[in-house]
Amino acid sequence: MKEILYVLLDNYAEHEIVFLTTAIKTGEMGFREDPKYDNKIVASSMELVKSLGGLRTIPDYTFETMPKDYAALVLIGGYGWFTPEAENVLPCVKDALAKGKVVGAICNAASWMAKQGFLNNVKHTGNGIQQLQQWGGENYTNEANYINEQAVRDGNIITANGSGYLEFAREMLLAIENDTPEMIERYYQFNKQGLVKLFSPRPRFSFNTVGLITRENKPIVDFYTKAFGFTTDWDGEQPNVEMFLGDMRIILFPRDLFGQMTSQKYEYPEGFNGATELALDVPTFADVDKEYQHALNCGGRSVLAPTTEPWGQRTCYVADPDGNLIEIGSFVE
Repeated sequence: MKEILYVLLDNYAEHEIVFLTTAIKTGEMGFREDPKYDNKIVASSMELVKSLGGLRTIPDYTFETMPKDYAALVLIGGYGWFTPEAENVLPCVKDALAKGKVVGAICNAASWMAKQGFLNNVKHTGNGIQQLQQWGGENYTNEANYINEQAVRDGNIITANGSGYLEFAREMLLAIENDTPEMIERYYQFNKQGLVKLFSPRPRFSFNTVGLITRENKPIVDFYTKAFGFTTDWDGEQPNVEMFLGDMRIILFPRDLFGQMTSQKYEYPEGFNGATELALDVPTFADVDKEYQHALNCGGRSVLAPTTEPWGQRTCYVADPDGNLIEIGSFVE
């Protein structure tokens, strides 16, 4: 049975390891009868390693006695990565990468990876781009491939920030093929959402999305991506478009095809569409003014210039290329 090797330095973050180790040894029905991997701890010596919470762990190997063959090397975060002790890990990581092993690094361990130049050829994340730049200095040259996500997997390298332990576990489990992708996702969702949310009766309805029926998709996609930062993987050809802004989703569909699909004839406004609006919040009054002007610069049309209303909101309205109304507002002066 191949082993997953977890590198622990003194004052390691114990919460960053538990979801991964547990999934290696157990499944939905309890202990796995025939697990693919075994969990082992690697440290500087065979002395007890102390966690941030004061727990003490007995290592299985030192950096000198760890096996040559293993499934993955996992660097667990904590304060030890600030210390000279971390330099003992360098040969292990170099060897793992040279052999094509899966290497995971979370929290300060990801920043240490940046410091060593190990993240310069892969997409990655960590405790914010500023920390990676601070730790990495001249050795970190890959800011363009930093992704502001909880965890990122690119090839055999998985990185995560200190609060992304669940996402880190999911990406590690997928990388080592510990189970089917479906089972790994179920494990992730169970721990992410919790028992109550997953198994409570579902509401009769849940709100899905806002749909815009367009004259033409491209001008609308261009406007919403440039003006407000919506993202999309639309290929420029398919009639159905999905755009995302955080948890918000908008779908687009052309008017002519929508009429054909529903076998109906529709009437659309030629000017401003006063029947509906999209409302976007911004942090402060000043942001209302700034984003209003930015939307106009991106091709929006002015409907109402920034105004402070009697109820304490500063608000404005612009229209997208099809005349749909968009409100930009804030209640924070």
